[in-house]
Amino acid sequence: MAPSGFRRGRVAVGRLLGGLLGLWLVLWTGAGLRVEPAAAQEAPSPLPRIEAAETMFEQALRAFQQEEYGIAARRFEEAYTQFGFHRKTTAAMLMAGKALYRSGRYAEAIRVLEDLMRTYPTSRYVDEARRVAGYARQQQEGTAQATQPLQLGIALPLTGDDVALSQAMFNGIRLAVEEYNEAPDTRRPIRMVFRDTGNDPARARAAVQELAEANVDVVIGPLFSEEARAAAAAAERARVPLVVPLDASNGVAEGRDYVFQANPTLTMRGRLMARFAVRNLRLRDFAVVAEFGNAASERMAEGFQDEVLREGAALHYFKLLPSAADWYRLPEEVGPDTLANVEALYLPIAGARATTYVGAALSGLARMGVSLRVLGNSAWHDLPMAQQASAFSTTYANIFEVNPDNPAVRAFLQRFRALTGEAPAEQNQRLVYTGYDVARYLTHHLAAAPRSLPDALRAAEPYEGLALRLDFREGPVNQGVFFHRYRLGQIDRLR
Repeated sequence: MAPSGFRRGRVAVGRLLGGLLGLWLVLWTGAGLRVEPAAAQEAPSPLPRIEAAETMFEQALRAFQQEEYGIAARRFEEAYTQFGFHRKTTAAMLMAGKALYRSGRYAEAIRVLEDLMRTYPTSRYVDEARRVAGYARQQQEGTAQATQPLQLGIALPLTGDDVALSQAMFNGIRLAVEEYNEAPDTRRPIRMVFRDTGNDPARARAAVQELAEANVDVVIGPLFSEEARAAAAAAERARVPLVVPLDASNGVAEGRDYVFQANPTLTMRGRLMARFAVRNLRLRDFAVVAEFGNAASERMAEGFQDEVLREGAALHYFKLLPSAADWYRLPEEVGPDTLANVEALYLPIAGARATTYVGAALSGLARMGVSLRVLGNSAWHDLPMAQQASAFSTTYANIFEVNPDNPAVRAFLQRFRALTGEAPAEQNQRLVYTGYDVARYLTHHLAAAPRSLPDALRAAEPYEGLALRLDFREGPVNQGVFFHRYRLGQIDRLR
């Protein structure tokens, strides 16, 4: 489980496109680029009326109104260049600038409009020309920005004993970024920017601040709890999106707008198991047995309890065993009569010897002769005692699963070997696949919504990667998990 292994632990790249969107709405609803002032009736003028110029202007105006901006720009230009100075000259220049703007020819629009302002500074169209020229300059800047690389910040320990862990996660991130950059439809490549978090909250905080100052679009990291909390606070202040890939402790992302946890918190895991049991398994009567002093077990049990009650179901029994050794004494600690009216018993078992304690708990339940469904956590995945687990239709929430028969997994492993010369080490698989899945998820949403990534993540449909599910629709803590059941000595995926 991630917590036991990882317990030790800019402002966004400008708001130009957001501003341009508002500008676009102004322009296209007619509030900013009105045709009427330059086209409609003018006050009596001492300037000469040239019928050919008047006709040319009217033709250009019709083309503009029909959204044929290229034709309109040429006709307006002819109207103010071919007939000397006349009463439509400045109006034609203004409208030529507008037509060029509408057709995306911003530099030409600026040139014409500046010529109008410089040559005829007392014209009544000067203010509007200045306004449209300003819009064109903003669009020029936005177009240039749209071709610049997106920036993915990576905040991991790059020195010390944890370099190997960072390297494993980075290999996954790198493969996802390379895959994105090599895609034929990629319009803005992604550039990776690194900062060293060390094993120090202060360094992690500084790393995120530096990445924000470097105008990264999103940050992945850090690895450990204390560094993650410090980085989360810095990211929230700088308003730069931060996705914490591994830490599962409470208080990192909750209540924040720019911070997300890819690894469900322990409390969330308990909640999700309870929700699935009530809504999908149609169970209503529950009991919980967890281990006192085991923080992971306690947090999952608390989350399960809270969600059962929130769902309106009944929790008949809740017990914290005094020690891990008491998993061997489950009949004595609980007793069969206690579970007489219980449909499902939640056993969140955690720690280095979790599989051993799971076996002890199953043996104890068998001795008790109870008929109920066992609910569990990731420690119940891929047990050697599958037949015993099947006897209780054991169902559990799992946060990490790799299907070796998945063609996408096989393709990933081939690319990984090409990069590193070997398959991911067993102890590093979680890091490698997490790096890849989180980065691949982010590259997709970053390309689609670089200026509103937090909103995009909150609105996104659940994502299923090679090993993770990611779902932030109900909050900044991932709610994407797998649900499995033991049946006839085999593991079935229920959802």
